[in-house]
Amino acid sequence: MSASKRQHGSSNNLHGADISSTNNATASASDTPRTGHAAASPLPPKAGSMDIHSNRSSFAAEGIPGGAKLAAARASGSARRSVDDPAAAAIGRLPSVPALEAVRGSQQARLSSIQAADVMGVGGDKPAGAAARPLAAAFDPLPGYSPPAGLAAHYPLLGALPPDTPVPLDVLSRLWRAGKAAEALEVARGLAAEGVLRLAALDDGSQWALPSPQHVAHAAAAWPGAVAAVHGQILDSYSKSGAVALDSLRDDGYIIQALSHHLVGSGRLEALRRLLMNPGWLEAKLHAYGVGAVVRDFRRYLQEAEAEPAAVAPGSASPGTAASSAAGEVKLLLQAFQLSLGAAMEHPTARMMREQMLARLMAVTAGGRLKEWYDEQTAKCAAEGMLAVNSRLLHLMPRSPSLAQAGGVQRMTLRGHSAPVTRVAIAPNCTEVVTISEDGSAQVWDMNIGDCVMQLARDAPLTAVGLTPDSASAVVAAADGTAAVWSLATGQVLHTLSGHTAKINALAIDKQGIRVVTASDDHTGRVWNLSDGSCEAVLRGHGGNAGVQGAVLDVAICADGTLAATVSDDFSCRVWDLDEDGEQLQVLEGHGGWVVSAAFVGTTHRLVTASHDGTAKIWDALKGRLLFTLSGHTGRLNRVSVDPGGSWVVTASDDTTARVWDCETGQLKQVLEGAHSAHVTDAAITRDCSKVITVAGDGSGAVWDLASGRQEALLEGHTGEVRAVVLTQRGRFAVTAGEDGTARVWDLAAEALVAPPCHAGRVTSLAALPDGQLVVSAGEDGCVFLWDPVEGVCLKRMAGHRVGVRFMRVSTDGALVLTGSGDRQISRWNWAEYSAAASVAGRRRSMERRELMLNTLTTAAGSVGGRSLGSLMPGGGTTSGGQLGSELGAGLDRGTNSTIATTRGGAHTPGTGRNSEEETLAALEGGFKPGAGPAAPPSVPNTASGAMPRAAAPEPASAAAAVQAAEATPAPATADSLSVLGSLPTFNGNANLGVGMGQSGLGAAAAAAAAAAGGGGGTPPLLPLAAVPFTRTSLLDLCAAVTADPLRASMPAQQGSRVKHMAFDAACTTAAVLLFDSTVSVWDVASGKCTAQLIKRGERDASRTHSGGVNAVYLTRDASTAVTISKDQTARIWDVPSASTRFVVEGHTDGLVAADISADEALLATAAYDKTVRVTRMATGAAVAVLDHPQPPTAVSFSPNCHYMAVSLEDHSVVVWDLVGRCCLPALDAHKAALAVLTWSPDSRFLLTGGADCTVRLWRAEDGRQQAFFMADSAITAACFAGCPVADIVVAGDSAGAVHFLDWAEELQG
Repeated sequence: MSASKRQHGSSNNLHGADISSTNNATASASDTPRTGHAAASPLPPKAGSMDIHSNRSSFAAEGIPGGAKLAAARASGSARRSVDDPAAAAIGRLPSVPALEAVRGSQQARLSSIQAADVMGVGGDKPAGAAARPLAAAFDPLPGYSPPAGLAAHYPLLGALPPDTPVPLDVLSRLWRAGKAAEALEVARGLAAEGVLRLAALDDGSQWALPSPQHVAHAAAAWPGAVAAVHGQILDSYSKSGAVALDSLRDDGYIIQALSHHLVGSGRLEALRRLLMNPGWLEAKLHAYGVGAVVRDFRRYLQEAEAEPAAVAPGSASPGTAASSAAGEVKLLLQAFQLSLGAAMEHPTARMMREQMLARLMAVTAGGRLKEWYDEQTAKCAAEGMLAVNSRLLHLMPRSPSLAQAGGVQRMTLRGHSAPVTRVAIAPNCTEVVTISEDGSAQVWDMNIGDCVMQLARDAPLTAVGLTPDSASAVVAAADGTAAVWSLATGQVLHTLSGHTAKINALAIDKQGIRVVTASDDHTGRVWNLSDGSCEAVLRGHGGNAGVQGAVLDVAICADGTLAATVSDDFSCRVWDLDEDGEQLQVLEGHGGWVVSAAFVGTTHRLVTASHDGTAKIWDALKGRLLFTLSGHTGRLNRVSVDPGGSWVVTASDDTTARVWDCETGQLKQVLEGAHSAHVTDAAITRDCSKVITVAGDGSGAVWDLASGRQEALLEGHTGEVRAVVLTQRGRFAVTAGEDGTARVWDLAAEALVAPPCHAGRVTSLAALPDGQLVVSAGEDGCVFLWDPVEGVCLKRMAGHRVGVRFMRVSTDGALVLTGSGDRQISRWNWAEYSAAASVAGRRRSMERRELMLNTLTTAAGSVGGRSLGSLMPGGGTTSGGQLGSELGAGLDRGTNSTIATTRGGAHTPGTGRNSEEETLAALEGGFKPGAGPAAPPSVPNTASGAMPRAAAPEPASAAAAVQAAEATPAPATADSLSVLGSLPTFNGNANLGVGMGQSGLGAAAAAAAAAAGGGGGTPPLLPLAAVPFTRTSLLDLCAAVTADPLRASMPAQQGSRVKHMAFDAACTTAAVLLFDSTVSVWDVASGKCTAQLIKRGERDASRTHSGGVNAVYLTRDASTAVTISKDQTARIWDVPSASTRFVVEGHTDGLVAADISADEALLATAAYDKTVRVTRMATGAAVAVLDHPQPPTAVSFSPNCHYMAVSLEDHSVVVWDLVGRCCLPALDAHKAALAVLTWSPDSRFLLTGGADCTVRLWRAEDGRQQAFFMADSAITAACFAGCPVADIVVAGDSAGAVHFLDWAEELQG
């Protein structure tokens, strides 16, 4: 077992040196590393070890005290105090501090800051009794203290410093106006001798100071006016009195950490608010100083904003309203930031926070909140994305709110485990959550910030967890029969509880924190003393003499700690006296099945047990008497829970329901049903008995009103079974543990947002109709959805199968779709009417969308959301954040930020803080000036390559007529008719936006309008978009008018062997079906008749068919040829009409796992466990190539132009082969989990991959460079391309059933 380990990129071998003459005032080098600035994900557990990894942040989120307390604090001791105080007045007259100049690189400065915190003990686990947060300014802990006369002028300045942040000595030197560093060092040593601060010298030669929190509070309370002035002086010195924007400050290891502290201290809340509304700055600080540092900034702002009403703005109702609105917006941004943390921490070198936050604020902005900010930031995304093509990795933006939304019930996703999370526990102080997993690790999470602060790695899967009443320790049990008592203060294992000989199933800690009782498969329970880890008693009796049954499945301890109850698969419950060395008091018998759960009722000795016999029973545990039997469930019970007051019992059952019972009478109160489609695994009741929370095997949770039994909210986000749910003491938050390896935090007081349509289970197939204007999805729920990919809107939902759809194909003409399920059912869908409707609305709309995106770059005088576009454009090939974005971001590309005001009160100083983005805008204008160029109307170029856009495919006659009819009737354009849905900005109707006149859709109409207005020919001017008259009919409205049922025919489900694989022809008239018994048959879908039997049941004649199990079947476009691959190491090419083998593909030395037929049907690629892919000619069966790989392949895919072939491997990497150049590109190895998607863009330029790591990635085929990616909340299970006339939308489905429509504009494709 090792000591705590820092999870940060800095070196662990840094040591400090004593530079003070006073031992008790100086921090010497410490062997206990600091972990407060960690930005990396928790370290994975190491097999065969018990390692502890600590990541405690010294910047833990500060609580938000009541407004009255803070208002009183400010009224009694802030800058409002008169400067008649001589000391304060003297300090207030000090001249401004000279501008601070960096003497070391930002990276080295950050490392020095981390080391200084290590040495001074403020980064890791603080000593017992340390203050949880800085002392309030009004409180003076040292009212009688006066500094020595020689230090009187220097001491008050310390009141402006943050108490938990080391300060470089050169900062103090300039604040004290010391002429030389030696003079400042003498002053610092004098203060250190007085116990005012501590000093440390680091290996790089820098010197740091850490002021005492008590002295900082005393200085702030005694000299408030002077301290407020010093806050302003510090900010002005760094910003050069406003010449440098706050988001562009150079990081010296101090100012970025302390910036919010000084902004609050100087009263510049507006400047702090603008920083917090800058996703690029937040992301850079996140990767430099960790989650806690960013969340602390949010907390500081909210603490001040909620306590002090803002000034009344013109047109606002009241100060309170303005303050509440600003604080509410910042809270939403904090929620969006926390929801985006998992994605950002997984990709520390990619710039993605802005896109993730925007994607999680779509729902609230649709309701009008944060609209102006959202439009501004979205415009930046569009501009930066197009400018950054080929220079950095892009994060794609969804067009609909398909990610977890801020302002809703879900608050955070705790990612870090690599296997299912089995249990979760919340500390009684409600600040920490402990999760345990089958991956053998336990992780401690800060509930305020969502960051993993500590990890314990064990040798075996973990099965149970409990926390002591004082929140100081956790007890973690494992499948190897041992348990560990783990200190949450030091991160060390205090005791190892050894004695069980089989898996521990459950544990319970008494409310006094004296004992823990464990329940094991070895038929015993054990009582352990928490103070020394000794075993006090072994509880034997379950299973009797037979020994066949008797595993102890659960344990409970009564409120007074005197009784324990254990339940077993021997159908009994036993009650034990803990004060009498575990004496058995009662055997409670009567259940007719395993007894799996037990709970004591309130503070009484009543006990509730739940059994697989479908009943629960309430007992008098002390007397052994049955009081009530709770009957009504039709399935076995999995869990029983009691509210803290002992009024209600809730039982969770396999019958998909939960039931609430009255503990006093045993009467049924409510049946909670309708929310879950699978077994209910756990349930909990809030302390006030107002709500019940249930979780189930279908990945869902539900919030119920206990009084009425009404479902209030559905908790969606987990994929796979949700195994447990726990509540905070006040019942505000719930934490759930999922099979998907995550824990999720839910705000039960938040209003549930209306979720977009999604499948009830994973998305199994996605396909775009040939013209790209419609997308069809199929899922495990047996449903088929029709989508509008441009708007991300579900147009039609059809339930076509009773079980999950696993196979799907779209016909070449787009009219038909075939879907197949495991029960042999094949459904035929006709979407021709919907395609016709899409052609009316879609083609012009897609071009309008591209032109508006291009306009973001080409319009200089336009405005977005009321702001000048010039302030939104990235500059000079750089990105925002100034020094912070490039140096503080540790490899992070800079993002575009607005200039932050640095004058008092947050006002902007004219002529200062010029943003370098303006130069880039000027350069862009030079290439797209109105009226420049030839006389012909300019085309819309590809901004990355300069290539002309692809020509639009001709529209069907009916669609063209409809478009012409629509454009022939002038109608005033409104903001609503011109808005672009999803991720693009919504422009005001009177905005002066120019449009490049392409000869398609909107461009042609605009050119005609321009010619009419000008009365002549020549180059048409760029017109305001609002001046272009046209109407647009919603595709949703058009499809709603279609009354024809798209489900035209279905081959019914059949009894017998299930389907292993299916394949369909290009016309969607023929299906090849492979069953698990290895029979392969070909069917005419329309008639439902079998037309050919390629392999019969039980047939194993190697001369005619496969001698081993068949793994998959494939069909050519005309269904005349089929291919089967087998475990017998061969593939067979079949002539379908004659049901005979044409060729046998041999040469593999292991079973085949995948195959693909090239688009021209000339080549067949087969992949096998022997780590090879063999390419064979379909016409002759001749071998073309044998391609070796470092790992076994899992899938293979030819590009549409047959130029490339992609192979995914078991190590989650992808190999792309250039079949023409006969070479292999470098391995594509960005994925961290198994791949489920391997598909090509229609033009073969890009490869799309996706998998269980929740990411979709786009790779350039020509060089294997990753162009863009997107991270969802759940594993990616299917994906395709869509869009018309260019495939400019990526569609991805995930394991939670969500379908994401991602902007992949042609300008982003390079």
